[in-house]
Amino acid sequence: MLQLKKSTVSFGSHHVLRDLSCTVEKGDFVVIVGGNGAGKSTLFDMITGKIKLQSGTLSIDGTDVTGLNELQRSSMVTSIFQNTRLNSVGIFTVHQNLALAHYSRRAARFVDGMEVMPRSEAEQLVQNVGMDKSILDKKMQSLSGGQRQLIAFVMATQLIPKILLLDEPTAALDPQAATTLLKHAAHFIKEHHVTTMMITHDPYIAMSMGNKIWVLENGIIARTFSAEEKKNIHPNELIGHIDYAQIAV
Repeated sequence: MLQLKKSTVSFGSHHVLRDLSCTVEKGDFVVIVGGNGAGKSTLFDMITGKIKLQSGTLSIDGTDVTGLNELQRSSMVTSIFQNTRLNSVGIFTVHQNLALAHYSRRAARFVDGMEVMPRSEAEQLVQNVGMDKSILDKKMQSLSGGQRQLIAFVMATQLIPKILLLDEPTAALDPQAATTLLKHAAHFIKEHHVTTMMITHDPYIAMSMGNKIWVLENGIIARTFSAEEKKNIHPNELIGHIDYAQIAV
């Protein structure tokens, strides 16, 4: 489904990704962990086309997309960011955001996205994730972070993507909101067999979701764990943990 060969991304003299080669099979759910600066978000930006490779190649579903830009790859790859404000248009209503997302990967004018999507279809989408249809008339900027992120997930998955990228989608959420989002995400991914990659700093999320774990360190995949192998490791072995004994007052 997705294949990187000797892929390098540099900012000046600093190599963020170094000769990275890896394969994500169709239907895989790969959870990526690593410390700050390991190259996790850069990897996602390179997959979406937001940043270019200095060397190497990237193929999606057997097609070399190395030379394609972010817009050209948008029909194949969709993303949800950790910053809830980046996933939607705050001054638009939920219905308007859903409509825009509905047409974002189709040939349509801006006005089509604003006016054509039937309300009944939008109502069904929000009800599918346990929300009342009245939320459609609220502006996105008035919603809680958890609500915005859940709507963002609905927006990103209206048209089932070839690859779904989740960049720390729960980082700004409280535990209850994070649980709700991950529950719906896991159900959707399993039901539709969506090839998914997710970044997280939470080792317990990494242990509970996906069929593979990749540990990024200094721009390379330093360790990998299959679904079977991760049963035999402790979450703290992945990226460490907060040592509360050192900060107790």
